[in-house]
Amino acid sequence: MKMALVAAGGNDGQLITRPGEAPLPNCLARLIQNKHQIVVDALPYIDKEYDNPHYRQVVDRMVEEEMESFAPEDYISSLPPIPALSLPEGSALRAEYDRMMQDEEYKFAEFDMSRYECHAPQGKDAADPEKWKEAVRTAQAHHELTTARGYNSEMLAQHGSNAWRAYNSGLEDLNQVYKFENDQMKAKVKPPPVGCPSDKQLEVVEINRKRMADQLMMENKIRRLSERYQLAVTKNMRIEAECIRFARKSWGSRTKRLQANRPKLEGTQELKGNAKE
Repeated sequence: MKMALVAAGGNDGQLITRPGEAPLPNCLARLIQNKHQIVVDALPYIDKEYDNPHYRQVVDRMVEEEMESFAPEDYISSLPPIPALSLPEGSALRAEYDRMMQDEEYKFAEFDMSRYECHAPQGKDAADPEKWKEAVRTAQAHHELTTARGYNSEMLAQHGSNAWRAYNSGLEDLNQVYKFENDQMKAKVKPPPVGCPSDKQLEVVEINRKRMADQLMMENKIRRLSERYQLAVTKNMRIEAECIRFARKSWGSRTKRLQANRPKLEGTQELKGNAKE
């Protein structure tokens, strides 16, 4: 239900809405009052304020503040307890599990990257024939791997596009088969009785679809009115600035005239004083 806020009044946290509309929640009332009586009028299908990084930060901060005081329910209380782990004695899984349970830090052997490196023996290893043989074997393995990659690249360039076309064609044929079977299953299934949850879901979807269509239909009009409002506000601010500038200019001119006429006024007052004497 779309509700529009007119004003936030009173100290009881209630909001004054339009006649015939239900009052908004107290939590929203406090939010409105804290944010200088912001007008709330949500149109979720056309509002794009959340795309603004500033508003997104504000919303994320509000969500984080709510999550700090949010007490989640025990969603798994209705589920049965987790069964105890049962592994057959003497199996490899049991031995590995026992080893991990005995090791407090669960240390595993680090991944050996030396097989992917190809370096000549250095230092003392340069005089060791076994090190040179190992380096030669590693170089040969790298050479074979690079050669296989080159063959694969050539084969992919030559036959890859045709292989993917054949694969996609097979997927399309399989999709047609599944679609035909799905249509047959739908024809056999009887429609659900009136009042079941599926009907309610369809009703909700229809309402949301109508709401979306109405909002999208009024989007251009709302945008035009918003632009007119912004132009009017800008024009009023310019007029107010001009009025302030004119008032300052007028006050400055009046001050200058008074300062210019002050000697004449003082001379007139002296003449009047002498005439009385």
